[in-house]
Amino acid sequence: MMDFVLDQYAPYVWSSYALFLAFLVWDYLSPRLRMARTRQQIQLRLKREAQRKPTGNAS
Repeated sequence: MMDFVLDQYAPYVWSSYALFLAFLVWDYLSPRLRMARTRQQIQLRLKREAQRKPTGNAS
């Protein structure tokens, strides 16, 4: 009969849990960071466009 020592699998199991947890954190944060960056770029673009256009009609 084969003698399995589960302690020899501990590094594999814990590293698998760590990688899975890291992926979950990345999967949670990545879209939020991208959305924040996109909102910031839109705000900057709107500010630049507002500065370019004159506010009054000088016709």
